[in-house]
Amino acid sequence: MKKHRLLQAVLVAFILIAAYGAYRYMVVTKPVAEKNKAKKSVVHVRADTVALRDYDVVYTCFAKVHAGATVRLSSEVSARIVAGPVALREGTSFRKGDLLVRLYDDDARASLMAARSRYMSLLSQQLSDLAVDFPQEADKWNAFFNGLSVDEDLPPLPAINSAKEKVYLAVRNVISEYYGVRQAEINLRKYAVYAPFDGVFSTVSKEVGAIASVGGEIATITQTDRLELEAGVEPDYVRYFSCGSAVTVEDERGGFRGTVARIAPFVDENTQRVKVYIRVETPGRNLISGQLYRVRIAAARLREVVRLPREALFGDNTVYACIDGRLHARSAEVVYVDEDYAYLRGLEPGTLVVAESLVNPSDGMEIGLLKGRRASDKTE
Repeated sequence: MKKHRLLQAVLVAFILIAAYGAYRYMVVTKPVAEKNKAKKSVVHVRADTVALRDYDVVYTCFAKVHAGATVRLSSEVSARIVAGPVALREGTSFRKGDLLVRLYDDDARASLMAARSRYMSLLSQQLSDLAVDFPQEADKWNAFFNGLSVDEDLPPLPAINSAKEKVYLAVRNVISEYYGVRQAEINLRKYAVYAPFDGVFSTVSKEVGAIASVGGEIATITQTDRLELEAGVEPDYVRYFSCGSAVTVEDERGGFRGTVARIAPFVDENTQRVKVYIRVETPGRNLISGQLYRVRIAAARLREVVRLPREALFGDNTVYACIDGRLHARSAEVVYVDEDYAYLRGLEPGTLVVAESLVNPSDGMEIGLLKGRRASDKTE
């Protein structure tokens, strides 16, 4: 019995020793995996070769439609507003020469007719004396008198040919009374306001029946037969175009033409931009004041510059040259920048430069070059 137990113990010990030995053998003989060597990544970029050329550049921005003129109508006399042929209402359109505002003028008209009648009476009393003292001038004064009417404006005063004749007329108030009547005729015209252009009532402050006071606003009119666009241009770019520069205004129908009419000689303090006014030709188009349009202003021709995509410009004036597979920073003179391109000087012709944006580029960075379409070959 004891012999049997001893045999079992030896067998168990043998099995345990064999198992441990096998385990150690497997651990020792297991091949050790080689550590992967970190591979250094290389950024591949698209590049262009510097070539100096001439380019016609365009400045692009948005412009708002403005009326050619906006006029505030006011009265020079105090009177009641009466109905005229054009309704005094906001949005009412009119043509040049239409009567816009009519003031009650019956009393002023009657006063003028009385003044003309008095002048006729005054002059008639002088005709006989004029014929005696100035026989050679009698015919012209008779003709002048016969041309007078209480219903019509006075004709021009006859020419006075001598100092003696002038004294005679001045002493008898013929000249002063004449200009007194002329003043009354001028005042009567102030009771009617006529349209200086084709337009529309944009605001109305006084309606029919109201009393118009001297200097008080009656309405505001906006010109519609001549519109212009107002664009805000960054001060650094104004020098690239001038009055007369061609402009293309883009719309859903393909656009229309215009020209730069004038350029403000100052910077708007609110927008920090220079106002540029564009005269447009709009056959068949109905522009409305306040509309926004995208405009392209033909700017100057840039000579001997290199053109790169805007994203190839890092910071204010830095580009990266590709030399022996590595990046090298180069400073350039920025001549002009538009929506798509930067136009530069100061780069050596033939230099290969990066023509796209990079993330955290640095001097000496290893790079590879992509083949195919050049980055700066964008569709114009």
